[in-house]
Amino acid sequence: MALVAVVLAEDATTRSVRDGVYTAAQAERGREVYAAQCEACHKTDLRGEQMTPSLVGVSFAFRWNERTLYDYLAGMRATMPQGAPGGLSDAAYVDVLAYILAENGYPSGEVMLVADAAVLKAIGIEADF
Repeated sequence: MALVAVVLAEDATTRSVRDGVYTAAQAERGREVYAAQCEACHKTDLRGEQMTPSLVGVSFAFRWNERTLYDYLAGMRATMPQGAPGGLSDAAYVDVLAYILAENGYPSGEVMLVADAAVLKAIGIEADF
């Protein structure tokens, strides 16, 4: 019985990017940061080229499916922007993440996404293949 209760409690706290985990205003701020910090390499359409990975579509889905927003944000912070990894504020990284989610077709919601490890670890990335 206890095992069932633990599984149910765990399922109740897990969310998906399909649940509207960022706001439209946040994605718009992220678009502005992306244009200034990311677009030169990942391009206007977020598809990158040559050695720069795409941040949308099948490439995004294949790489990040069944991982969490924490995984994505930690990777982004550790490697981007290319010339200054970790050089943006937490708010800027989360706003860019919101923009990337929007460009991948995930819906916005009423509550801003925050740079809190526990929150981000509880939000799974679900992709359509």
